Amino acid sequence: MSVESYIKENASCLCDKVYVAPEIPEKMLNNAISGIAPGVNHEYVLAIADTSIFGSAKEGCLFLGDSVHVRGMLEKPQSFKFENITSAEYKSIRKVKDNGKVDIKEEVILHQVDDIETSLTSCLTNISFKEFAKLINGILEASGEENKFETTSQTMPLESMENEIKKAYLKIICNFACSDDDIIDSQEYAEILSLIVRIELDSLDRLELRNYMYQTDNREDSDDLVRYLEENVPEGSFEIIKKSLLKDMIYLFRIKNEYECWPQNKFFTTLQQQFKVNDEQIDLMMLAIKNDEEILAQRKNDSEITKSMKEIAAKAGAVGVPLAAIYFSGSVVGMSAAGITSGLATLGMGGLLGLSGMVTGIGVVVIVGVGAYKGIKTITGLSDLENNKQRELMLQAIIKNAQKSLNYLIEDVNEISTQLMKEIKNGTESTMKIEKISAMLGMLSKGAQTTTEKITHAEIESIIAQLPPKLDAVRLKELTKEATKEKLKTFVLACYIETETIVDDGGVRIIYLLSGKLPLNTYEQLYSVLENIGYLDVSSAAFASIKGTAKNLFKDLIN
Repeated sequence: MSVESYIKENASCLCDKVYVAPEIPEKMLNNAISGIAPGVNHEYVLAIADTSIFGSAKEGCLFLGDSVHVRGMLEKPQSFKFENITSAEYKSIRKVKDNGKVDIKEEVILHQVDDIETSLTSCLTNISFKEFAKLINGILEASGEENKFETTSQTMPLESMENEIKKAYLKIICNFACSDDDIIDSQEYAEILSLIVRIELDSLDRLELRNYMYQTDNREDSDDLVRYLEENVPEGSFEIIKKSLLKDMIYLFRIKNEYECWPQNKFFTTLQQQFKVNDEQIDLMMLAIKNDEEILAQRKNDSEITKSMKEIAAKAGAVGVPLAAIYFSGSVVGMSAAGITSGLATLGMGGLLGLSGMVTGIGVVVIVGVGAYKGIKTITGLSDLENNKQRELMLQAIIKNAQKSLNYLIEDVNEISTQLMKEIKNGTESTMKIEKISAMLGMLSKGAQTTTEKITHAEIESIIAQLPPKLDAVRLKELTKEATKEKLKTFVLACYIETETIVDDGGVRIIYLLSGKLPLNTYEQLYSVLENIGYLDVSSAAFASIKGTAKNLFKDLIN
């Protein structure tokens, strides 16, 4: 076992509040670095033992792969390189007082090179002295005869790793796709391309992978590929990458099969056992996949997304699956790890994944408008649209991913078409090869069609996210009262379905709900009309609503 693995597996024994990578809350990580270990790179932090009174994590211990940093209450931080420590000594002195009471005095001493001894007793308040000494000595033993101490990133997503690692990962996915029928069909091909886009594989390496998918006689052994990952992936990320592989495979499996049938897939269960991932953890991965899909399918707003993500995070922690593993290669719906991390930051959940903020470029949410402005938005119903921002951003990212996938598919179609023409010119002796290339061309064309449909669907959903789900007929009437705007009112009403609803007093009220079966161009026209008449503008909408309501009230008084 390596030093980093040893620290992560044993640090929890130090005290009640211990945070282990990659599940260290962002606030605790920042506080610990500023208070205990100023200047260290947050990506390399393995564990934090928090001894502060109020749980701020500004006091206690912080571990890297090559050092330990400590700070007691009202003391300055200290750091110790493992390579300079020869041992840690725990002392327990038992003294019987005159009144018969037993007084036990504990102490921890670090023995270092050049016969330097340092007492850490005052620095380790609320930490088990015995467990601390045991942990340090265990670290020294885990380093081996070479005293090898290394620091590796604990938070690097797949898209930020070397291309050779990405290729090995993708080849395992390809091997899985071929394991049932020895081919990669159009749906599987489209999803693998989406994954290629999410992790940003270079063009030359993508061409190599394309040939790998086409040619069944050059498959690499999956065990060799896993071994390559184990030897080359930053150690802090290998446990995550194993679970991420299974997550991407279970999604690919579900495209053509019922989820419940996965235990019958030998390729999958072999890797599951090899990676020591239990069935409960597989179920959690599937739950996270369904959650991502439901965000779009059920048109969840930002509040609902926040709630569901927190629920997934809690369940993931309970079964031992870091959320970072679920989104290590991005989301199956088409978002990169960077996009997900930034999106969570805008919802106030930055750091939830534990992926590197520096790598992924976490954005900062700026909340504009308080007080009366919020009140106006609530009155006009525009606050509902504001609450759709995260889904809208997700859809834009999905469109971008799918468009890039489609471009790759078109490149592949052109390349295969060129090969087909060459073989046709060679004559009838290559008939079998022509049939094979033709079948491949058909598969690519279907894949392109699938991706195009995904783009169209995402574009429709993106426009819907910007449209009011329920129409304010009074406001619309006031904004289109001029004769020249009569057609606009008719068009808008045609896009909404008149529905009866029961109100609190038992009466019936007519409401207008947005139709979910319109073509893309109609939704685009609807958005344009609503924007042009001022329906989506806060001040215009508020004025029209108030004015229209006042008119109706006046009519009621007269009548």
